Amino acid sequence: MEDDPTLARTLKSLLEKLGFEVLISFDGKRGYELATTEEFDLILLDFLLPSMDGESLLKSLRQAGVNTPVLVLTVVSDVSKKVDLLSIGADDYLTKPFHLEELLARIKALIRRSYKKSSDLLKAGPVLVDTSKKKVYVNDREVMLTASEYSILEYLLLNRGKFVSRDEILLKALSSRSQPESNSVEVLISRLRKKLGIRDFIKSARGFGYIVE
Repeated sequence: MEDDPTLARTLKSLLEKLGFEVLISFDGKRGYELATTEEFDLILLDFLLPSMDGESLLKSLRQAGVNTPVLVLTVVSDVSKKVDLLSIGADDYLTKPFHLEELLARIKALIRRSYKKSSDLLKAGPVLVDTSKKKVYVNDREVMLTASEYSILEYLLLNRGKFVSRDEILLKALSSRSQPESNSVEVLISRLRKKLGIRDFIKSARGFGYIVE
């Protein structure tokens, strides 16, 4: 939610090139409608919005039970004001002007954090993942995975029932790894399938990606 059309469209273009789906709102009331009726991984919020300012919007979202991570973009540099942002429900903030690289890093960090907070235990069929201990079990037998294999499995279980693309896995599951290559996803999925030893547990479809049902 950003009142500067040029900045909003620049960010939208950048994030879409990286695989994100982006919706823009230029005023607070429309932003509130979107945030309470659609599901988002993250909300980018500028406090200088018409019709409903960012502070009122953020308070209203939290009161309505919307727990989507919120990253505030602000021109405020005063520390006490930034503390206020966090106290009313912001998850992070970034002071304008900012570098796009830093914005992207903060977006990825908040999305990873929100996925991992959703549940300590993830289960699909005979596979159980304890996200707090980073352990994986198949039929109560522990399976040893590398950090990258684990990250992919955890992400697939967090999104079970829907296809996730190779680019999405690179961006959201492997983004903390140092410069993962696109072909590494296929290699890791292949190793993961062998270690789990469950026929058709991780399915794939050309043009759609991978899915755990």
